[in-house]
Amino acid sequence: MGFGFLVPAFLAGLAVLAIPLFIHLRNRDRDTPFRFPSLMFLEQLPIRTSQRQRITDWPLLLLRALALALLVFAFARPVFTERALAGGDTRSRAVVLVIDRSLSMGYEGVFSRALDSARTVIRELGNSDRVGVVAFDDAAETLQRLTTDKAAATSVLASLTPRSRGTRMAPALRTARQMLLDAPFAAAEIIMISDLQRSGAAGIAGLDLPAGVTLRGIAVGSPSRANSAVRVVEARRLVEGNRSVLAVKARVLSHEGDSARSATATLMLNGREAATRSTTLSADGETVITFAPVPAPDGAVSGTVSLTSDALAADDTLHFVVPRDDALRVAFVLPPDVSANETLYLERALSIGQSPVIRVDRMRTAPTSTDELARTALVMFWDVAPTSAAASALAPWLEQGGGVVIAAGRRLATVRGDVPLLPATVNGLADRLADRGGTLRDVRYEHPLFAPFREATDALAAVRVLRYPRLEANVGPDMLARFDDGLPAVLEQRVGAGRTLVVAVPLDAQFGDFPVQPAYLPFVRQLVRHTAGRDAAPLWRTTGESWLLPTGVSNPVVQTPDGSLVRPTADSLGSAVALVNAGAYAVFAETATGIAVARVAANAPASESELTPIDTTELLLGVRETPRDASGNAAASGAPPTPIELERRQNPWRILLLLVALALTIETFLATRGARAIARRIRAVPADRVSPERSTR
Repeated sequence: MGFGFLVPAFLAGLAVLAIPLFIHLRNRDRDTPFRFPSLMFLEQLPIRTSQRQRITDWPLLLLRALALALLVFAFARPVFTERALAGGDTRSRAVVLVIDRSLSMGYEGVFSRALDSARTVIRELGNSDRVGVVAFDDAAETLQRLTTDKAAATSVLASLTPRSRGTRMAPALRTARQMLLDAPFAAAEIIMISDLQRSGAAGIAGLDLPAGVTLRGIAVGSPSRANSAVRVVEARRLVEGNRSVLAVKARVLSHEGDSARSATATLMLNGREAATRSTTLSADGETVITFAPVPAPDGAVSGTVSLTSDALAADDTLHFVVPRDDALRVAFVLPPDVSANETLYLERALSIGQSPVIRVDRMRTAPTSTDELARTALVMFWDVAPTSAAASALAPWLEQGGGVVIAAGRRLATVRGDVPLLPATVNGLADRLADRGGTLRDVRYEHPLFAPFREATDALAAVRVLRYPRLEANVGPDMLARFDDGLPAVLEQRVGAGRTLVVAVPLDAQFGDFPVQPAYLPFVRQLVRHTAGRDAAPLWRTTGESWLLPTGVSNPVVQTPDGSLVRPTADSLGSAVALVNAGAYAVFAETATGIAVARVAANAPASESELTPIDTTELLLGVRETPRDASGNAAASGAPPTPIELERRQNPWRILLLLVALALTIETFLATRGARAIARRIRAVPADRVSPERSTR
């Protein structure tokens, strides 16, 4: 039987039990003088009196002590916590098994221990207990809802295998919490079976669990965490003589190894072995592996870098895709009075770099024929207004994915009325000579145009602009950046699959210092790539992401790494496919034959190779219970009662006070009945009238 007190400090009041004991021991009979005849004829004998040191009325003493003890217990507020007496927790259990199946669980022996632990938990459940199964990596999946069929729960475990995905514990706990809503009156428990990677605990802080739900972790990670993983691959095209070659460099990171080990690195390109290197991997740290340059085709190249397998083989291979090597053609439309020095900085910036190569064609009028536009990725107007005829010819090309950049300057500032393709109205020229130039503000660094500056936001803040056109944006375009006076600096308007960008920041050195700033080169190249729809593509993506397929692909078919085919459905943003597994994905038009329209590689997050765990007790750090209502009861109806709630339901102090009143009533009755109630009524005699001879004690 469970028993306790809410306020045990009041038990110190049991010391008052000494009071009735003290009273009984100090209660002596007092001598009373009586009138008596002369004692002259009686023999005088000496009488010795002594103080009484023993208790003669035990029933009355015990009754008074009992009343005081009951009063003390009432103030200490006792509570019974045993199930039967508490109204108690005789409920069946509802257990949700949350099993980690991320890449790190593929470490040698770890996943088999996880499955054995799950089966053990299921076997120990009672017949009326229910169990559910949730598998998780970077997302959570319900494999078995709460059921009393233990065989069904055990059978779903057989289909589980580690996947090339990251670890996120928070979504799994939320899924388990939602599942427990099906068992509102059961004793709820969530058991997480995982290697408890520290990197996967992000997001647990602030997670709410219903009051009374128990969260427990079973750590199954290996005591030895030695691991080497291919973390980074760098690949770029080079020109050697009259041929194009691919230079590949891999970085291998090792963790907690006992000693350096020998390994062989293999480079595969388009499914064929291209190069191998033998190397010695450090026990703890980075090892760089450089492959000899190999011939590369002009199209997209799918490649892998693989190491000799260790205890965690899944991260010993890294997939990548090098994009095609076709030049990006820019039609550079110039005004008649432009000088060579005016566009010098821009043309030099565009000529630098290889991925992709940007070819600039200077012209006086914009290309209008279908053949010319088919060879053009971007049309850039240098401070000149497009003609109506050019705008009409460019409109369908823009709809199909073309790009237009309008570099607005002093010439456009003099144009009155609407300018074709310009999503703004020009109202003259802003002169900032008096305050030593304006600066850029409200730059949207999350936009792809400013991707090179997300880690260096101060680079654009240093730009000073002396004169620029006053633009008033129309309804529709996005404001990507402003000047410090609030005027638009960069505008973007989507036109079908294409886009038009207006740059009011001077790209020459006449009215600003932007061309001599370090930010100029990356900005100009990113401006061309982004507007042409050729944003710098990463060599690989992370599993769990979605790949937005290129626009314009008719009835796309995606081939996944395991060879299966997927036909993604299109929405307002286009077609996308989830990158579920690590490997190379290819998209085709209509049927999965011929040359792929685009390719992309996917790998598990690099954090999966860092096997440092958290302690099981850290699962509860930051996890909050659902707040209780105003009466102090748990908001969740299925939560077991707390000691305070149990005491409120039982109210034993009321019963104790009734017993105190009953004990005092009995004590009063006993004290006034029988020998205890004999009253000695005498008339008091003044002391001066009582002679020694006639009184005795």
